[in-house]
Amino acid sequence: MGNMLFGIDKQKKTETWDVWKELDDLRQGHKELTHIFARVGLSIEIAQMSNSLRLDLQRRPPAAPLMTGERDKDAQLVEEHKRLFQSHYEEIFFKIDSFLHMPWLNEAAPMAAEVRAELEAQRRFLAKQPLTPPILDRLDELIVRYSSLEAMSDRIDKGPIEERRQLLIDVLGFPLTVKRQLAHPEWDLMPPLASDGYQQMLSSKMATYRQTDWLHNRLYDKWFVALEFDAIWARLKRDANDRQRIIGQLKLNWPKLGNWVPEFPHADLVWYLLLVLSTVVALFVEWWWTAAGLLVWLQLSVIVEKHHAQLVNKRRQALLLECGRFKRLRDQIATGKYDPTWALRQIKQFNFRHYVSDQCMSMLQAQSMHGGKH
Repeated sequence: MGNMLFGIDKQKKTETWDVWKELDDLRQGHKELTHIFARVGLSIEIAQMSNSLRLDLQRRPPAAPLMTGERDKDAQLVEEHKRLFQSHYEEIFFKIDSFLHMPWLNEAAPMAAEVRAELEAQRRFLAKQPLTPPILDRLDELIVRYSSLEAMSDRIDKGPIEERRQLLIDVLGFPLTVKRQLAHPEWDLMPPLASDGYQQMLSSKMATYRQTDWLHNRLYDKWFVALEFDAIWARLKRDANDRQRIIGQLKLNWPKLGNWVPEFPHADLVWYLLLVLSTVVALFVEWWWTAAGLLVWLQLSVIVEKHHAQLVNKRRQALLLECGRFKRLRDQIATGKYDPTWALRQIKQFNFRHYVSDQCMSMLQAQSMHGGKH
């Protein structure tokens, strides 16, 4: 009953956690993600700029000056008013031009063209009638339609936008899911960091990230490199503390039961007990040559086991030393404030290259080319 309640509680917790909500919270604190979320129809900047422009369109132009009766002065006042009048609208039109260059949906390009066409029409109107306020209702309507995914829904296919949204969740949501898994191991959101399954998953996400240009940003460049180094460190710790894995890596294949049925507990102990029992039986029945062979085999086994134990201990010490060196590098990268050139130099100096994937190396090299600390 307790396990059932725990399972229900765990399910409720995982259901209440939404990676999309966490991504949305993240974008509000990181400007480098603006262009990414704009591709799926989310942009605080677009919404704010749209509201600001609509207010500008409602602003009245400068009022005509009062005439003084002096011809030269009145002519100067008229020219100044004309300049301010034109400047008032040109400033608004310039802001709209800038607005259309902000990161936004590719599908909104036809609507952007309509806004530009309306801008040109208003500029031509002002050129013909310099002091006549233009009617900007159409421009206001087009800005609303261009800046709102809901308003343009009848003009565009939402399928590609939804596909990009899902890709964003799958790839950029991955580091957040890893973080959540580490905070709540009982949720089983993904395999352990040291496992082959996690390594394949990470490689797949990094490959998709690198192949999708519009997802690229400096924040996630750092995060994916940090994830790779976390996984490497987890594998190094596992290898250094797993005797059977070390034995397998060293290929110590002296014939014994444990080599043939590794899943059987205490297989080696049973094997040597059988050898001793066989030796005793051979001596009891006076099979001298068999007994001699078994005694020699037992003696060789003792010698080989001692040698193997020394090799395993030596390899474990080497792995622990390597693990300690790598941890210093990993901890520096985990802070997010590291020099990629220094990191590449450390990888080469301590011969860690065979641990680091080509994708991660490419990311570090790209960061190094841009220079400076990330």
